[in-house]
Amino acid sequence: DRTHMDLPRGDEKLITEVLAANPNTVIVNQSGSAVTMPWISSAKSVLQAWFGGNEFGNGISDVLFGSVNSSGRLLLSWPKRVQDNPSFGNFGSVRGRVLYGE
Repeated sequence: DRTHMDLPRGDEKLITEVLAANPNTVIVNQSGSAVTMPWISSAKSVLQAWFGGNEFGNGISDVLFGSVNSSGRLLLSWPKRVQDNPSFGNFGSVRGRVLYGE
């Protein structure tokens, strides 16, 4: 149902400008799926936060400021662009019906 994996309009420009101003910036991405990150080679750190619920802010700050070691491991592959997604050939809908496939 999505035609791209881009962040909302203007977000990529903002991230690029913040990274240019301070290369030590930590990018916290809060999304439910993969997104394109054309600026990733300029980022020293990216934290994928998914959807954390009510204590999201406290949990993220505990990780960022070293109160806890999240010991996180990436348990999935992260496509660089929509074409790298296994379901790319099946994106879109036919007469309002979305067909899933890989």
